[in-house]
Amino acid sequence: MRIAVLIIALCLTMIVGLQSCAVMVGGSMTANDDLAGGGALGILLAFLFVLGAAFAMGLPRVAMVLFGLAALIGFGAASTGFTDMAIWGGVSAVLALMSFFGYRELAKAKAGAQ
Repeated sequence: MRIAVLIIALCLTMIVGLQSCAVMVGGSMTANDDLAGGGALGILLAFLFVLGAAFAMGLPRVAMVLFGLAALIGFGAASTGFTDMAIWGGVSAVLALMSFFGYRELAKAKAGAQ
């Protein structure tokens, strides 16, 4: 489960980052501050995806918190006009749930080794 979280998060980071950069630039060009702010929050969400992926293997509980924070940002930023952030918030929530199961898997492996 932890490997799946790592791979999915890293693949989606590129998509979220590119889409958010395009939205931020488009919002700046059209002087739509709400849309540009939503794009900036999308870039923050992509950064949290990278951090969550970094902790997914060794510290899945930390990854769970980071993906949960990304979900809150995604759902909150959906009201800025960048409505795709609700989708990315949902994906973040799923990754947080997967990280929770990865944590349980790691705890079982450590308990079995002792």
